[in-house]
Amino acid sequence: MRSQHPLELHFDPLSHRALLSCGSHDYVMPDVYPDQDAAREAAQRYAWDILGFKSEFAELDGASALPVWFR
Repeated sequence: MRSQHPLELHFDPLSHRALLSCGSHDYVMPDVYPDQDAAREAAQRYAWDILGFKSEFAELDGASALPVWFR
């Protein structure tokens, strides 16, 4: 089911906080990030390890290969 929904990331440059969306679920990222690239890398690791994308996308080399779209 997750593979049907893209990972979308909203990065707020004022607060340096990030929100990760996957389908109808939103996840507030736990830290503050210096820029959107750092937030994207953290979101990829979060989806890979915590949300179970590691088992769903076993053909990928790692978290850095997960596509994350900015909204």
